Amino acid sequence: MSFLNNLKKVFHLGSGEAKKKRIFNNIRMDTDPADFWDMIGELGDGAFGKVYKAQNRETKQLAAAKMCTLEDEENLSDHMVEIDILSEIKHSNIVGLYEAFSIDDKLWMLIEYCDGGALDSIMVELEKPLTESQIAYVCKHMCAGLNHLHKNKVIHRDLKAGNVLLTMDGGVKLGLLFAAKEGEGVVRS
Repeated sequence: MSFLNNLKKVFHLGSGEAKKKRIFNNIRMDTDPADFWDMIGELGDGAFGKVYKAQNRETKQLAAAKMCTLEDEENLSDHMVEIDILSEIKHSNIVGLYEAFSIDDKLWMLIEYCDGGALDSIMVELEKPLTESQIAYVCKHMCAGLNHLHKNKVIHRDLKAGNVLLTMDGGVKLGLLFAAKEGEGVVRS
């Protein structure tokens, strides 16, 4: 990529139409997720908003519904990094994105529900640290997910126990890719 193109990218210059198309590529705009998903409980509060347990009305599939309040269109583009990455990079150790919706000033991301919860919450609940073999198990699967991200030129940038999600069948998944950064050469569809 040329210096001029990099400069345009840094200062968000260039074709506004191309940028707008990319920004909204993986989001169902002006669509209410309640038309497709029932919110069946609250899972907690995150740094960017509330997280609910949701169930698809048609398939009955469970999801974590992350709801973020958007202050402006620039705020939406900030969340697009996570949405684009989760839409394009699939791996058994990375939480999956089912759908994303934007309505009024809210962004809804319906992501894979990890019924075991976040690793930090489990350690607090157990009131003890993980054993060495548990740490090895979690690290093995975290590294597999990270390796896949790195092969796709994505850096997570916020690895911590709160962003490692577990499933009741032994799955370990990296979540919260909001802070992730894409490197040069990421292929987009």
